[in-house]
Amino acid sequence: MPGTRGFAQLIVLWALLLLGTLTLSFSFAMRTEALAARNGLDATRAYYQARTGINRALVLLSTPAIDNVLREPLAGKEEDASYETRVVNEGGKIDINFVPEGTLKEALRKGGLPPEEAESVGDSILDWRDEDDMPRTNGAESASYASLPAPVKPRNGKLASLDELLSVKGVTPEIYARLLSRVFTVHGSSPSVDVNSAPVEVLRVLPGFTPEMAEAFVARRGEDPFRSPAEVASFLAGQGLPAGTLSILSTARLSQVYTIRSIGRAGGKIARYVECRVEIGGVGSKSINIRRWTDYVAAGEEGVNQ
Repeated sequence: MPGTRGFAQLIVLWALLLLGTLTLSFSFAMRTEALAARNGLDATRAYYQARTGINRALVLLSTPAIDNVLREPLAGKEEDASYETRVVNEGGKIDINFVPEGTLKEALRKGGLPPEEAESVGDSILDWRDEDDMPRTNGAESASYASLPAPVKPRNGKLASLDELLSVKGVTPEIYARLLSRVFTVHGSSPSVDVNSAPVEVLRVLPGFTPEMAEAFVARRGEDPFRSPAEVASFLAGQGLPAGTLSILSTARLSQVYTIRSIGRAGGKIARYVECRVEIGGVGSKSINIRRWTDYVAAGEEGVNQ
């Protein structure tokens, strides 16, 4: 019957449409799962690329020629996976436990803090580390911290770790990540800065330095490390820096603590970041004591500014 055939054809068409929709949905789900699996695999590969860089740096740090590890980033590549690793001597940073007030506040200003904020943060850091309980003009002591929703007690002594600064009045996570964690340390054991290992971002905030001078300084020591205060003085004079800048610069190795930062990439856009801090001891084949290890879950497509 014509009416029956037409109805049957309609049912068949609807069934085909339903099957087609189910097939497309299944195909899309499988593609999504495949991409997720691929991303998971690339994330694991990127992480272990970063670990490879860390391990390579540890091996090199255990050998006598440590200076060679600090000059250029370590890098490696395997097909679409790679790593880049940098080693920084903590003696090339400003020790927050020894930095004089003037140098501290100038570093904060040159690091991007407005003058009033630099005064407040500087006074608060000094109050946190000094032994008394008398707040500076723009600082804070126990009474200020006791009134917080989550009260803390100032150290009133040398900071044991740099991230204590996150508890200091006025120090935000943004200021800590962008500036404080990059230019300060608690492992320098001296008010001086090792000029041969100081990162360019540290040199930029030192008294008397401009960004251009800092770049010139790094370029000069890349050709040949500074071997004496006289060499440093001669170079600074040629750059027009005041002689007083010499008081915080040293050509001696001021710390045996190193920070290793490694970023691994895989699959073109997946990146993972690992950082560890180690202390090197002994002579010849050196011992390595890992003092801190941090796995960063993701570093983004552009990686991490090291």
